[in-house]
Amino acid sequence: MKDREKAAKKASVLLMAYMAMGGILGDIGTSPLYVMAIVFGEIKPTRENVMGVLSLITLSFLFLTLKYAYLALRLDNEGEGGTFALLTLIKKEAKALQERGLANRRVLFVVSMATVLSLLCGALLLSDGIITPSISVLSAFEGIQVVFPRLHPWVVPLTVVVLVALFSIQRRGTEKIAHLFSPVMVLWFSAIALLGWLNILKTPWVLEALNPKYAFLFLAHKPLAVTFAVMGIVFLCITGGEAMYADMSHYSRAGIRLAWAVAAFCLLSNYFGQGAFLLRTARHENLFFALSYAQGEKVYFAMLVLATLAAIIASQAIITGSYTTYKLAMELHYLPRLEIKSTSPRYPGQIYIAPVNWLMMVACLFTVLFFRSSAALGAAYGLAVTGAFIGNTLNMAGCLYLQNYQESSRFLKYVPLFLIFLVFDTTFFGSNLGKIPTGGWFPLVICAFLAATMLSWFRGSRLLYGRLPKEFRRDFVERLQDEDLTVLPGVSVYMARDPERVPPSLILEVKGGALREQVILVTVITRSYPWGVDYDKRLLGKVAREGVEVYEVIIEKGYMRSFVHVPHVLDSLDFQDERRYVFGDWQVTVPMPPRKNLLLRYFSFLYRVVPPIRARFLIPREEVVYIGGDVELSLDE
Repeated sequence: MKDREKAAKKASVLLMAYMAMGGILGDIGTSPLYVMAIVFGEIKPTRENVMGVLSLITLSFLFLTLKYAYLALRLDNEGEGGTFALLTLIKKEAKALQERGLANRRVLFVVSMATVLSLLCGALLLSDGIITPSISVLSAFEGIQVVFPRLHPWVVPLTVVVLVALFSIQRRGTEKIAHLFSPVMVLWFSAIALLGWLNILKTPWVLEALNPKYAFLFLAHKPLAVTFAVMGIVFLCITGGEAMYADMSHYSRAGIRLAWAVAAFCLLSNYFGQGAFLLRTARHENLFFALSYAQGEKVYFAMLVLATLAAIIASQAIITGSYTTYKLAMELHYLPRLEIKSTSPRYPGQIYIAPVNWLMMVACLFTVLFFRSSAALGAAYGLAVTGAFIGNTLNMAGCLYLQNYQESSRFLKYVPLFLIFLVFDTTFFGSNLGKIPTGGWFPLVICAFLAATMLSWFRGSRLLYGRLPKEFRRDFVERLQDEDLTVLPGVSVYMARDPERVPPSLILEVKGGALREQVILVTVITRSYPWGVDYDKRLLGKVAREGVEVYEVIIEKGYMRSFVHVPHVLDSLDFQDERRYVFGDWQVTVPMPPRKNLLLRYFSFLYRVVPPIRARFLIPREEVVYIGGDVELSLDE
């Protein structure tokens, strides 16, 4: 029996690794298309330069492996990863310390710092999600120009068509897409490794660049301006690696680690093969495709097709990672509530958010049309990711500090590792600062917009929630005994998000002095199983003098069910037919002066335009009633 379980577990890991090849590693997997070409467009392909750059790439892969594949994947929040999952984990650890009476200023500082850093990291990674698909697909189609330079005008239109198609299939779900993409990526990684080794075998001494001394010699003998420019480009070889952590909920920890081990070997093989080819030919323009063309026209055309497909797939990791990032930010009240569709009955973490998908598509198309080449986009690429790298390193350190709060010696063992991470992070970030005038400003503008959106929604929603009337259900039923109410025939149904509190709309109706004969508080709770609906009713109390019955209905549904037929559930529980469904309708107003309350004005706009999620309850429109009023918000509160 144990042997069968072990075999099943191994099979599961292999399957998840196979899927991760198509779902996570596409972005980093296509970096050989442009990294070496851009680097040696800046410096001459001498032996010292080639060996130094290859050694830097090797060290970058080692850094990524230690930070994300080893350490970050251990810091999951119930199987979810990414910057906001890390923040949730930090808050849980702080709460546990507080319950034990161990919380102090240092703990509060860690939580406050993590909150700010997570907001910035989330904005940076979402902005990176707009640039990654654009540069990946553009760089692939630019390979056509190696043999057919006259097709240059078609590169941008073809990129636009492919991006539209890519975002259009996202609703099918991560699992189906991974099954579609994984065979291509396995073939891609195998092909680039073979291509690399065919050239390494012609110049085998290039493998000496695995020795880190070549990286240190390169950095020591070059002017600071050159080393910073090169480091900013070399960093592009590991962009997309953060998806291993952000997409953790879509695949298993063991599956991601196995997939990365295979991918890292294949990628380094190709980089070293490109280095060997450079040393023999000194040709850097469209280096990857020149390398392919040197093996013959058939190899070139095969690699062109594979590269195009791989570039399309490269966008998948950042797209699915953006869904997860949005979901976690939404749960922390940083972003508006949107309808989330689960796409796999086997893996709860695989989700699809339609508005996020289409907004990303529009932003990607604008990016392609604005920059129009991978070289121009290269200047915009990397700054956002390096900033997020620093934030994630600090938050990981904060999380481990809280986890080992009572055993500080255990945390001290991690300090040297975090110092190494910060050396790499700050070096990469500093080397990318020079890109700001030539394109680095672009992700910063997007990041500023997203950060303002998150800050606005977080502050505004907290103020709005604080202004709405609140009351626990038991206290509410007891209070009804003393109310002088007019009882009307029929049933009022109130959709309640919090299973312990009374909806504000019901409190307002009581203030108005009238209630229906039956009051039903319905709460829908999503569980960890995929399908099924279970429900039950409970009488909270009767107001005998007024003849009002107050019921609580809890509906538990599987995460794969996007809709719950609330009227059908109430019919099954033998409630009366004449029902009205009551929702809160709050008109947010913000006083003058406008500058002081600019963030709240932005929140007021978002609150008006974000679509409600009421359609998922399948309630007839003619039976819906809205009760609410004006709520004035101000930062003076």
